[in-house]
Amino acid sequence: MKILIIDDETDLRDLMKDVLEEDGYQVFCAGNGPDGILLNKQKNPDVILLDLRMPEMDGIETLRNIRDTDDEVNVVILTGYGCPDTIRDSFDLNVSEYLSKPFENRELLSIIGKVFAS
Repeated sequence: MKILIIDDETDLRDLMKDVLEEDGYQVFCAGNGPDGILLNKQKNPDVILLDLRMPEMDGIETLRNIRDTDDEVNVVILTGYGCPDTIRDSFDLNVSEYLSKPFENRELLSIIGKVFAS
């Protein structure tokens, strides 16, 4: 099962990649929205872990672009800034789950497990 991480925080992105690969997932990473949109088209992941607050292109704009061509991929929103309007916008774009930063590795694996089980 393939997971795409789109997050501008290099340390967190690398940590999530390590945790998920140790659990048997194939993981691809992008540090910004445009790269994430491209990787989604190239790699066709089952799940995208998407940070909402990124420079250049935020998570909502990234997700809108992804949804223009891929309405099926499961998306888990990651953010340390849980603004109600932003959360509402993300769920309007067919988001599977929402995970607030900071989170424990077991929380990440639990959310991924729920997404794959649904």
